[in-house]
Amino acid sequence: MRPVLILFLIFLIPFSTLGQTQSLKGKIVDARNNEGIASVGIQLIDTEINAQTDSLGFFDFQVPKQSEYTIRISHVSFINQVISVQVNDSAMIQMQVDNLLLQQVDVSGQNNNLPKNGLQKIEPLSVNETATPFNEFNQLLTTLPGVVSNNELSSSYAVRGGNFDENLVYVNGMEIYRPFLVRAGQQEGLSFINPDLVGNIEFSAGGWEAKYGDKLSSNLLIDYKKTEETEGNINLGLLGASGYLSTQFNKKDNLLLGLRYKNAKYLFNTFETSGNYLPRFLDFQAFYNYRFSDKTTLDLLGVFAQNDYRLEPASRETDFGPFQEKLRLFVSYEGAESLSYRSFQGGARLRHLFNDNFRTSVILSAFSTSEFEYINTEGFYRLCEVDRDLSSDSFDECISLRGIGANYNYARNFLYAQVAQAIIRNDWQIQKDHLLAFGVEYKKQYVNDYLDEYEFKDSADFAQVNRVIKQENNLQATFANVYVQHEWQINNRHSLNSGIRLNYGSNTDEWLLSPRVQYQVILHSDKSGQFNFSTGLYRQYPFYRELRDFFGNITPDVRAQSALHFVGNYTKNIELWNRPFQLNSSLYYKYLYDIIPFDVDNIRLRYRPELTAEGYAYGADFRFSGEFIPDMESWFSLGLLSTRENVEEDNRGYIRRPTDQRVTAAIFFQDNFINDPTLKVNLKLQIGSGLPTGPPNSLEGRSIFIGEWYKRMDVGFSKQFMGEKIQNLKYIESFWIGLDVLNVLGVSNTISYSWIEDVSGKTFAVPNSLSARFLNLKGIVKF
Repeated sequence: MRPVLILFLIFLIPFSTLGQTQSLKGKIVDARNNEGIASVGIQLIDTEINAQTDSLGFFDFQVPKQSEYTIRISHVSFINQVISVQVNDSAMIQMQVDNLLLQQVDVSGQNNNLPKNGLQKIEPLSVNETATPFNEFNQLLTTLPGVVSNNELSSSYAVRGGNFDENLVYVNGMEIYRPFLVRAGQQEGLSFINPDLVGNIEFSAGGWEAKYGDKLSSNLLIDYKKTEETEGNINLGLLGASGYLSTQFNKKDNLLLGLRYKNAKYLFNTFETSGNYLPRFLDFQAFYNYRFSDKTTLDLLGVFAQNDYRLEPASRETDFGPFQEKLRLFVSYEGAESLSYRSFQGGARLRHLFNDNFRTSVILSAFSTSEFEYINTEGFYRLCEVDRDLSSDSFDECISLRGIGANYNYARNFLYAQVAQAIIRNDWQIQKDHLLAFGVEYKKQYVNDYLDEYEFKDSADFAQVNRVIKQENNLQATFANVYVQHEWQINNRHSLNSGIRLNYGSNTDEWLLSPRVQYQVILHSDKSGQFNFSTGLYRQYPFYRELRDFFGNITPDVRAQSALHFVGNYTKNIELWNRPFQLNSSLYYKYLYDIIPFDVDNIRLRYRPELTAEGYAYGADFRFSGEFIPDMESWFSLGLLSTRENVEEDNRGYIRRPTDQRVTAAIFFQDNFINDPTLKVNLKLQIGSGLPTGPPNSLEGRSIFIGEWYKRMDVGFSKQFMGEKIQNLKYIESFWIGLDVLNVLGVSNTISYSWIEDVSGKTFAVPNSLSARFLNLKGIVKF
């Protein structure tokens, strides 16, 4: 029997009610604009009673009967207060921004808030001042436990054994999509998320609540910020530029504008393949918020991205193999390849508070992309054995020819896709400790995909056409779902969230249930710890890529993929050296069924929808974070994973999945000079064990070869100058000069393999490497 029934019975826990008690309720708002503040800690003085505001700033909790109470309210970005409040007055409490804190703390990771309903709140990260190639938000996200990326050129990431397509991403309630035709990280433009505009972040690596959607691995929620005063920055570097502006037309609105430009030509010139690289990536975003009243707000978001990548390859030389048996591949190229795509996404979110107990959000969004891929290249290769005899006159030279030939690749591929989506979310405080959330979602998609490509191989003894694809696909699909969930605050230590989704997808013609449950308990006498247990059934209907086989054909009768999650998480707040720290540890197990096997080539996912499989993933994640240096957040992460699948058609039993990275570790560390706190250094280290792979188009050869470990360390140095301390710069808040040493250890990391045969028919895996060491100089002006 499917796990649906078990979880559905759990959901049927009756909506128990507690005895009549006195209620202390109200709303905590930002004094600048009267916007509600989420996750404000509230403590009743001289008691162990604690509470927290919801996403709109409201609080409502039980207290002993008396007429007046003294409470302490606290938040990482606001000045803490101790105030007196009356019962049943529905008080509105204003908090002032802690400007001193905002000036001193530039990068902060996860704060001391405890996870809720499977979601961990993360403080926004100032990636402009950290050592990343393109100031991408996702580059720091991948230092969290369970989140993996082995490619510094891409914003794609995998979570706990999943792939790049299995991650939900919402920005202001809109679902975000990845490009389709991109094959390699260097072809990928800027990620959707503009880090300059981010205000609130929540992330779940598994076991999230029923109100959020239907993918197998993770859920990332982003809300763009709202500010009262005019502010902005300009960031210039060797690899690109960015800038943003935040302003108001009146007291009721806020406008955010963000522009990013990425040109990684200098970095790409460190690749093994030499040639003329012409990458140009541009992204513009506008976010407008208007407050009609204290109860009604409107958010508008528009994003346009223009991405162009062109390469005219010249040559490549790669040495591989052990020292005593080293081989050398030399390739001379003719021709060019290019990838261009234009994408637009826009949306509106209307939020209305009908009363203190009922609020509604309506979200409308649309997405479109046009992608064109052009390939016309021929590579003439020579494979030889290298002399490794140190005493030989021909040391490090080719001494015998092992293979010679040519590969010709041709492609004229075009893809156009549109998605329109409507979401209605409702939250109803039916009783003091009972919150009912329910909603409906509807999505319509259209994809037109034209494929025209072939590959021709010519060697000394034979010539053959390896692959010919000429196909046009038109696919329309409709998706709909409804959800309901009940959150029960049992007491000030225990809470239970149970919910269920009913889903329908026209491309598989399936009605599916997704029940989900989250239980959490506050631990220890000082309430410094928390244990969470989450379980649920997560569905993922195929979008388009999952339906297309290696030859461009759409496979009928594909079922939605399913994953049953079991996640246990323990979080402990610790104080060391009078500074805050936090330990997070998680154990998880995922049972996977009706999954579609896939292969990974660089960042390209190639699905095999004609096959059926089941599998599992289990592991443990650990993270220790805190202020090792006062006022500067750092963290250490460790992930252990095992994920396997059983493909019915290959008769091999359970084999390692392409994302089975057994060990991953990450460090993000910040420091400054004692005598000059404005002179800072940050370090980002990532290590990951080798991934299983195999020769292309070989079902029997999947996962027979284990790749090399991924090892990368980036170090950034920066100096901050305060504008008011410099003559004629009183309108400049600060400016920074930074130097990033990317891949400081100079490790040649492998992202994929080219498979070459010698004259005897033996196949060799030739590593394709990522970028080498690079110095990036940049400057940042804040106003």
